[in-house]
Parts: sequence; C-alpha cells; structure tokens
Amino acid sequence: MEQDPRVRPMSREENAAYRGVTVEEDGAEAPRGEDGIYGRAQRGSVRYVRIGGAPQRSLLGSIVWAAILAALLTFVIFIVLPTMAMAIVGVCILGAIVGLVGRSRVLAWLTRYLYGR
Repeated sequence: MEQDPRVRPMSREENAAYRGVTVEEDGAEAPRGEDGIYGRAQRGSVRYVRIGGAPQRSLLGSIVWAAILAALLTFVIFIVLPTMAMAIVGVCILGAIVGLVGRSRVLAWLTRYLYGR
C-alpha cells in the first residue's frame, strides 16, 4: 500500500491536546488530555465524542425561521380558525332550523326540491 506523505503519526503533545476520536493501528488507547476524560474503550469499539457546543445559528437563518413561523401563525389565526368557527356556527344554525321546523318537513322539502314533484 502506498504511503501518503501528508499522513504522519501524531506527537505526544498533539495527541494529548486532541479532542476527538482516532483509530490507532494497534488498537491501543492513548490519553486524550485531561486525564482521559473520554474513558477507555475496548479494542474494536466505537466511541462518539461531541466536540464543541451547540451549532451557532446565523442572523439570516434566524430571520428566515422567524418569518416562516410568523407566516404559519398568521395563516392559522386569520384563515384556519375563522373557517372552522364559521363551519361550526353554520352546523349549529342548520341544526337549530331542523330542530324548529322538524326533520320530516325538512326531508320532504329537500326531496321535492331535488327530485321535483
């Protein structure tokens, strides 16, 4: 196998300062700084190490998400809720009319209206 000249073993100082996961050829564990805070792994095991904090969001990304959220809230408040309220009120009014006039009269009128005499 050809050796890449850019690849070289890490020095002890680099290895001690490294904050990640490496796979060594012999499977031995090297200290990862701060007295091995990442613990020891058995040979062949996989370790996941989160490096750094939460991802930083850009101002533009935050503005875009705020605009999307505002558009969604506007849609729900001004379109969905009034539509649902009108539908519920309409059903209640129709129910009140049917209750006052009587179900049989409404069905008779509907039958005459749809199918004629």
